[in-house]
Amino acid sequence: MAEELKPARFTRKKRGRKPLEEFVDYIVEIESWDWSYSLSLNSDRRAVDPYHEFRHLQIRGRLLHPTGLSTDRFELTLLPSHDLEPEARKQSSPLCVGSLDAHRGRLAGLMSIPADSLAPILQMMIGERFKFIAMRGDRFKRRRALFRSFRLEMTMDEDDMLATDSAA
Repeated sequence: MAEELKPARFTRKKRGRKPLEEFVDYIVEIESWDWSYSLSLNSDRRAVDPYHEFRHLQIRGRLLHPTGLSTDRFELTLLPSHDLEPEARKQSSPLCVGSLDAHRGRLAGLMSIPADSLAPILQMMIGERFKFIAMRGDRFKRRRALFRSFRLEMTMDEDDMLATDSAA
């Protein structure tokens, strides 16, 4: 008599948990900055405003944390936006406040800020009061990271740097 095959036993595969999002603190020491402004007639076909105004603040510095990236040269462009005014932003559901890309031997960040915050930021930059940029976001993937928060700081304590080192 042939040996009967036993039916295969069904076992459920345990599903692994999705790993928790890992955030990284990016700390930059500010070395220089530049301010640009332009005003022109708006040549768009369906222009809402007859003028086109362009203002942006560019901050350059050295990345202090995390270490080990391809470069420590850092450049952040802050663009004032009326879309971030309190009434206008209530309808949005943003994924990030800005992004950071690695290319051409430097890290280039781009962030929109509320239009009314530009004047006080410029005053602090003129007075050379802001010394650091602190950002929290994703780890670099495919030469890009998205930021959940950023702040401009006058000082960075040793405790802040230690907390950053232990979080990584």
